[in-house]
Amino acid sequence: MFGVKERPSIDQSVRFINKPHTIRDIRVVTNIHSILIVDEDRDLLNQLFESFTICAKQYKIHTAQSGMDALEVLKNDSVNILLTALNVPVMHGFRLIDYAEVHYPSTQIFVMSEEDPSATENRLDDLRICGYIRKPFRIEMIYSILRI
Repeated sequence: MFGVKERPSIDQSVRFINKPHTIRDIRVVTNIHSILIVDEDRDLLNQLFESFTICAKQYKIHTAQSGMDALEVLKNDSVNILLTALNVPVMHGFRLIDYAEVHYPSTQIFVMSEEDPSATENRLDDLRICGYIRKPFRIEMIYSILRI
């Protein structure tokens, strides 16, 4: 449904997660209340929303197709995990991440992208992200990386 390539994506995420000087430590969060998923692809958002609704019933799931929509969710609800694509309309993912880091420092941020992370590695190193998920991915990978 989401494609294959599970192994390289996990390896890339682990590589970013294990850089302690650029990425904050990941801890197992047992009290997650809500997740915000940001991507311009409505089909992907619907698939992730439905999957989380079935398999992660304890979470409130929000979706947004643009950075500005995501900001509205962040302002109006407490979001524990932000799972965002980099190429989102209106407000690019990097700007959204920068904003979330300043205004919502307790929100854990995960990036998903089709790009090879080496292409954006310098920029990703400057961010306080918890992990990088390369598209296409399997939903099990998302659960594993988000620890749900």
